[in-house]
Amino acid sequence: MTPDEHATREIEARVGHPGRLLDTLKERIQTEAIKQFVEIQDDWLALMWSLDAHRIAGIPPRGMGTQTNKPQTRLEAIYRSKGNWFAELLALLLQNRTSLSLAPRQKVQGFSQTHQIDVAWPAREQDPLVCAETKVTGAPAYGSTPARGAMADWTNRRKELKFAATDLKLYRRDVETKIDHWGVWREDASPKTYFLWAARLRPEKDKITKMAEEALALVNTYLDGAGIFGWTDNAAGTSYEAVLLPPALHVTSLDDVLHRIAAEINKAAGADKKPPPPVTPAKRAVQVESLLPDEGDAEAATLFSEDE
Repeated sequence: MTPDEHATREIEARVGHPGRLLDTLKERIQTEAIKQFVEIQDDWLALMWSLDAHRIAGIPPRGMGTQTNKPQTRLEAIYRSKGNWFAELLALLLQNRTSLSLAPRQKVQGFSQTHQIDVAWPAREQDPLVCAETKVTGAPAYGSTPARGAMADWTNRRKELKFAATDLKLYRRDVETKIDHWGVWREDASPKTYFLWAARLRPEKDKITKMAEEALALVNTYLDGAGIFGWTDNAAGTSYEAVLLPPALHVTSLDDVLHRIAAEINKAAGADKKPPPPVTPAKRAVQVESLLPDEGDAEAATLFSEDE
C-alpha cells in the first residue's frame, strides 16, 4: 500500500467516505419514507464533516470524481457538488411529502432567460408552479486558504435570488404583464418561489441571526418563503452540531418551508395528482433558447468513476 493509499484509508476509517454516506442517506430517506429534514440532519452533518475533513487533508474521496484529473482538481469538483447533494436530498423529502416526482436541477424558462432551478414542480421547462433555490455556504480553512464564512459572496447570491424570482414570475404574461401593487402581484404570480439555505457557521464569527435577517428581508420583498439551517464545530472539535434558531426570529426552519412547499404542490396537483397544463405567453419578448446559459448552469461534475 502506497503512502497516499494509506492516508486515504486512514481518513475514511476516521470520518467515513462522503460518497457512501450520501448514498446511504438517500436510500434511508426513500426506504423509511422520511419527510422531515430534522430526522436526517445528523446524517447531513456527518456527511459535511467527512467532506470537509477530506478537503482539509487534501485527499479526494476514493473513487469519486473524474479519475484522470489531478487529485486537487478532483477534490475541488467534488466539494462544489455539496450544493447539488443538498438539493437532491430536499427533493427526496418533498417527494415523500407529496408522492410526486420533483426535479432537482431543472432548467426553467423565465421572462428574459433560462434558469437552472434547484427544485421544481412540475418537472418541466415551461411554467412550473413551484420553484425552490437552495444554497450551501461556508467552509473551514484548508492549507493556506482561510475559512469561508456563511455570508461569503452573499450580496451576489442575494441579487441572483431576487432576479430569478421576478424573472420566473414574469414568464406567463411576458410583455403584457401589468403590476399595480408589488406585494399583491408577487404573492399571486406563479410560480411560488422559495429559498432553502444551509450554512456552516464559523465559531465566534458567523451568527445564525444574521442569516435569518437576510432571509427575512428576501421574503418581505421578493420570495414566498425561506428556511435556514446552520451548523458549527462542537466544543470538542470532533464533529458538527446544529445551531438552533432563536424562537423570537421571524424566519422559519427548513421543515416549515418544506411543509409549505408540499402544501402548495398538493393543492395544485389536486385529487388526481396531475399537474395542470402549462400556461405559455402568446408573445415572447426574447427567444431565450438562443441565449448563452449562465456559467453556473454548466453540467455538474461526475462524482463516481466506473471502476470504483
